[in-house]
Amino acid sequence: MLLSMNIPANAQQVREKLNRAPVAVKTSQGILVSWRALDTDAPNCSFSVTRNGKTIASGISDRTNVLDENGKAGDTYVVTTSSGESSSVKAWDNIYTSIEVKRPKPRKDAAGVTTGSYRPDDISVGDVDGDGDYELVMKWMPNNARDTGKPGYSSPAYLSCYEMDGTHRWTIDIGYGIRSGNHYTQFLVYDFDGDGKAEVIFKTAPGTKDGMGRYVSEAATEAAIKDVDNTATHVNDNGHVTAGEEFLTVFNGETGAAMHTIWYCPNRALENFPSAGGVYSPKWGDTSFNRGERYNACVAYLDGENCLPTAIMQRGYYSYCFLWAVDWNGATLTTRWLHKGSKDFWEVFAKDGKKILSGSGMSSFGQGVHGISVGDVNGDGYDEIVTGGATIGHDGGLLCSTGMGHGDAIHLTDLCPERKGLEIMMPHESAPYGYDVHDATTGEILTSATSGEDNGRGLACDFIPWHKGSEFWSLADGNTHSCSDGTVVFQGMSDVNFRIYWTGDPYDQTFDGRFSPSTRKSSPRIRCFDSSGNKIVTFMEFSPYGNPLSCNYTKSTPCLQADILGDWREELIMFEHEDDWEAPTCKLLLYSTPEPSPYKVTCLMQDHIYRMGIAWQNSTYNQPPHLGYSLAQRLGIDGATYKTNTTHHAPKE
Repeated sequence: MLLSMNIPANAQQVREKLNRAPVAVKTSQGILVSWRALDTDAPNCSFSVTRNGKTIASGISDRTNVLDENGKAGDTYVVTTSSGESSSVKAWDNIYTSIEVKRPKPRKDAAGVTTGSYRPDDISVGDVDGDGDYELVMKWMPNNARDTGKPGYSSPAYLSCYEMDGTHRWTIDIGYGIRSGNHYTQFLVYDFDGDGKAEVIFKTAPGTKDGMGRYVSEAATEAAIKDVDNTATHVNDNGHVTAGEEFLTVFNGETGAAMHTIWYCPNRALENFPSAGGVYSPKWGDTSFNRGERYNACVAYLDGENCLPTAIMQRGYYSYCFLWAVDWNGATLTTRWLHKGSKDFWEVFAKDGKKILSGSGMSSFGQGVHGISVGDVNGDGYDEIVTGGATIGHDGGLLCSTGMGHGDAIHLTDLCPERKGLEIMMPHESAPYGYDVHDATTGEILTSATSGEDNGRGLACDFIPWHKGSEFWSLADGNTHSCSDGTVVFQGMSDVNFRIYWTGDPYDQTFDGRFSPSTRKSSPRIRCFDSSGNKIVTFMEFSPYGNPLSCNYTKSTPCLQADILGDWREELIMFEHEDDWEAPTCKLLLYSTPEPSPYKVTCLMQDHIYRMGIAWQNSTYNQPPHLGYSLAQRLGIDGATYKTNTTHHAPKE
């Protein structure tokens, strides 16, 4: 559905059908009711709110939240626009609601050596049935999942789809042909064909069963795929899948049914356009099945934002880097182009295998991170794909490469509002380590430094109000730097995990799950900058509220962070701590802010870079989504005099 009202001509795109998604959260002050502002709202749009049929506020036009001091849990609130559109919600009894979901039963690995039990892992969202509400698509990870570089058998992972109330839609059994771990299954949930309903796309193999219980090979049009042996396994003595067929499948988001399956490109044998399975090639740069088994995935608008999006599947980033652009038209998956980054050159191939672009010198080879980002970095109206130190253009050609090597994290947005285009901050795991901030279009280094060891994490966002533009910090030195020139603007740093909007301020806060390997528990918290005391403070701790666990082990990320309910502040999904991984059900915990805010901001999911960030967030080691603009600047906030909120209003523990 194309919506054009109040959207600049160069920013139209196939849009999700979003409703107001009101949420009512119990706070220490009463009930906070909030709802979405949409970019199609008329300039004079206002809102009224009723509680159990009684009007408690009307004519609201400057914000999208109301604090009802007399409200209580269980009350029914109705939000109505001045045009007559209305939505209702029942008030929660805390700052979170529990979503009970059925857990897959424990399962043996392919060799029968270990048994995996399952916990929630990464989550993405999409409107799979076209009703305007988001559904959750969640990966179930077994406790015998493995890192690509480490030996060991693993049980298969699963993908399941749920309504927000926990109603189960479908479960896909990924099977023994795909090893379980953070680096193997990156899944895309998005409306690729423009029919108003989200599809699901990810890498599959013989033995993968769709949400209807059928093998995904049955959805192929090629005889060689339809005829594969779905009972064969190719797991070696170290637990790695070393051979066999590799596929890409698109699933119906509403039913989980496989709609089309094609050969995955390239395969593990380093064949660009395979027509059969292959054996892992040492040309990847190793024989431990690590270099060629690193994957990322994202969505990009390669024809411009007024056209259909494309699925981007990445394979490899320590050495060879492949980006495969695939379109879904509702009937068939079709290759658009394949980018290959080699050590001293790069090439782009069309779907018929013919080379259409190439270049020499620095390439995308070895420039990847455990993540991926997307945005129109140069303002030409087309999306580019940022793999870390390299940016790939909409035509598959290399736009730039810093040559500074592999990193663990990546942050792409308008870090320096005074400069044209977008910038990237990344910490480095490759010698000489350290970090850099560079121009996403040209690769120009704005600031960089080296460090004595692997710099595993770093974060960039607009954290300190009195400093113009974004700041960054990392484990390299523990100081907060200006993204523009690297100068130290604050001695000390906040957590290095996720940025988030939570407190009601138009500046970023930080979120960290703080998982402890020794206790196997998480201590999630939000930190913020105290502008009155000129210091970093802990805004609130989440452990008293549902006893949540983060996912991705020591990466301590939420299962999902996104603006999926209420006003422009972001929700968090974690899951309830448990000692029994084999209980038939477990609880997802969905958190929403209890903080009032005086600002009216369009739903973040309608910002292009942010929405693309939610699509890629589950990829590898989850990275936080970023807005494509400076929120404080857009609201006209004077950071020099701004006073941040440092007191939380969650209900008493």
